[in-house]
Amino acid sequence: TMRYLTSVLFAVLAICSWSSFSTIQNQKNPLYGKIFREINEIPGLGSYGHASGAVIDAGKSASGDYRFAAGYYTNDKNGICILNELLDDKENGKGQVKYKILDTINIRKLKSNEHLSLCNCRLGNKVDSEIVAISVVEENKEYFDQIVKAWRLNTRTGKISPIQNTKTINCVNEGYGI
Repeated sequence: TMRYLTSVLFAVLAICSWSSFSTIQNQKNPLYGKIFREINEIPGLGSYGHASGAVIDAGKSASGDYRFAAGYYTNDKNGICILNELLDDKENGKGQVKYKILDTINIRKLKSNEHLSLCNCRLGNKVDSEIVAISVVEENKEYFDQIVKAWRLNTRTGKISPIQNTKTINCVNEGYGI
């Protein structure tokens, strides 16, 4: 019976630890739902400035309007990439937008030979605007294909998730041919 009790105890512990793990996974990002025009309006991100941004082609509205954007913001030490929902900001003028945070990821400070590509990468030879990637800069190439790390900004789930297999990802070298 001791062995039985031990296995029951082990099963209970396994279930408890698994369920606490899954609740951690499902927890909303603490910045979720915050609305801003400038990133430094968000508590805790006062030292960050806008580095780059791009609209995401995927998930357009029925009227053909862009609904989502990627923003990359940095301070002296760190970077943050944000999956934003675009909201109309008519009070501030026609065509003005504000941003609602859906998810964020921290991005370490890039090395001098690295570049963060927002929404201008391909999976194989097919453009995939939901991909954000850190790539090694190779000036003589039209597409950077040495991908250090990549994420999917999933417009259907509103989540950012790491892409494990980056072998077929390549990103536009915006300075190519200039």
